[in-house]
Amino acid sequence: MKKKEIQPEVELGLHIIEKTFSQKIEETKAKICDGALRSGNKVEYEGTVIVLGDLNAGAEVISGENIIVLGTIRGLAHAGATGNREAIIVANEIDAPQIRIADIVKEIDKTQKEEGEEKTKKKRAYIKKSKMILE
Repeated sequence: MKKKEIQPEVELGLHIIEKTFSQKIEETKAKICDGALRSGNKVEYEGTVIVLGDLNAGAEVISGENIIVLGTIRGLAHAGATGNREAIIVANEIDAPQIRIADIVKEIDKTQKEEGEEKTKKKRAYIKKSKMILE
């Protein structure tokens, strides 16, 4: 009687990307979006995406590298979508419920500010030791 061969499991998703990225963040192609992105707008690009305005709620930017917004991020920002954990997200203010870098998703709590306490604006997101840092 022949033994049955066991096939290895096939996994899909960003978590199986094994390519190591060593490209510096300042060495990338860029696409510039002139003006704010409104609800329903979607920009996908393999390099860095620069938005000269706000990224409004309902709008999406999906970038293979970095995302730079010269305004406020309220919509979906996914940098390093091809698995690049060296990618960053930078904006005048990050006010979105969620941002993504590579395969890491960060939910952002909208805590109510205390009386007399100033809300700290988050302006930068990056990954350090497999954890997303928002500052």
